[in-house]
Amino acid sequence: MQRETNKIKIKRLYNYYCDAIYCTLGQFLKIDDIDNILKNLSEEENQTLADYAIFKNKKAGVGRVNIKVTKYGQGLKALEKYGLEGREILSAKDFPSLPTSALIGERLMLEVESLLDYNPSFLNDLSDFSARCDLPLIFHIGRDLEEVGKLVNMYKCSPVEVLESFGFLDRKCLLYGLNFIDKEDQKLICDYDKTCIFSPRSDGEEGKGGINLYNFIYNKIKFGFSSGRCYNIDMLAEGKLAIINTNNLMYDNSLIDSQKVLESLEDSGQLEIDFDDEEPLENLLDKRVELEEDEFNIDKVKEIVKKIKERI
Repeated sequence: MQRETNKIKIKRLYNYYCDAIYCTLGQFLKIDDIDNILKNLSEEENQTLADYAIFKNKKAGVGRVNIKVTKYGQGLKALEKYGLEGREILSAKDFPSLPTSALIGERLMLEVESLLDYNPSFLNDLSDFSARCDLPLIFHIGRDLEEVGKLVNMYKCSPVEVLESFGFLDRKCLLYGLNFIDKEDQKLICDYDKTCIFSPRSDGEEGKGGINLYNFIYNKIKFGFSSGRCYNIDMLAEGKLAIINTNNLMYDNSLIDSQKVLESLEDSGQLEIDFDDEEPLENLLDKRVELEEDEFNIDKVKEIVKKIKERI
């Protein structure tokens, strides 16, 4: 006889970074030439993809998501349409062309994909503006060894020290990646009380390596999780994979407190999940949240995919 399960209540989930294009198109095709794809998408098609990405997050129990889009306003419209909290993320390369009203709004965040992509003068201007207008920033940093080596050669200091030298650690910012930063950089992050973002499945698919979560917990660094460029939104699975990666790296399956990982995944509101209260808490991370939502018109997305395939 199957044991009856109880409903366990947890907070709704927080997806710190979701790339709208990869979240939607990655479900149907392998994305190689992203620039070529983007230049051929109409404004309406871009909005459809942003809407679908937010829909997928809501269905997966996400209550707050930072969504990476290609044009200003797409993410905001999608967030408002489905009633989710969070911010729209645009590339920092768009910074010079954005209207001031957008930059001082409450729901925009600029992304520095790599410090190597920007010259020091631009980074100084971005840091100054961020300080004046309280504009949040997100930095991809320490994601692979080649990037770390180039930054050290260019600036003669570690990646996180580069951020410190430009004043970014005094600003409102999130640090994304961090697979290849040393303990001194971790300590610096802790000193400035910054929040780190990990995307275990997306990093794995991109060959970025597995994060050692133990060091961040031990150093009491704040962290959260993202789906990154993964098209399958499952935030509990992101936390589970982070634990598995750390266990494999440390050869010890008792180092990570599942409660801390669960807390880092939660935001606000409530979800109810079928869960046997006699099970270990870590088993909760094996569950998949899939809320009942009105279905999205997937045919509109498939039509966009068809056009892209014809262009390719």
